[in-house]
This record gives sequence, C-alpha cells and structure tokens, in this order.
Amino acid sequence: MTVGPDGSISADQIARLGFPAGSHMRVVVRPGDEGRTVRGSLVGMLRERVDDAALDRFDGALVANRRERIAAIEQA
Repeated sequence: MTVGPDGSISADQIARLGFPAGSHMRVVVRPGDEGRTVRGSLVGMLRERVDDAALDRFDGALVANRRERIAAIEQA
C-alpha cells in the first residue's frame, strides 16, 4: 500500500483488500513489535552481505537480458 503525505490511502487500494470506500481504519502495533527499533535508512544495509563478484554477475545478466530484449524487438 502507498500512504499519501497526508496519511491517506487511495480508495482503489482499499477496495482491492475488500473494504468498501470510506472505511475507517487504524494502524495498530502487532504483538511482539513493541521493542523493535525503526531504521531511518537502508543505505549500506547489504554492503557486507553481497560480494563484488555476485554484483558483477548480476550486472552482466541484466545487460545480456536487455540486449536480448532489444534484439527481439528489432527482429519483430
């Protein structure tokens, strides 16, 4: 769900969950979440978890996939 800057959620998002338009909802804390800290940023979160070789392979696969899609479009 996307929450607007004013805290609203669009009616189509609510309708997809089965709630009628104009429904009043509230946010509640799930049991066990009271002690969790909120992370302000995810910058650098995966720095120590993903090695450079894996990133290079991923980048190479993206480039190859892009070339294949472009070639398929050009041949059509």
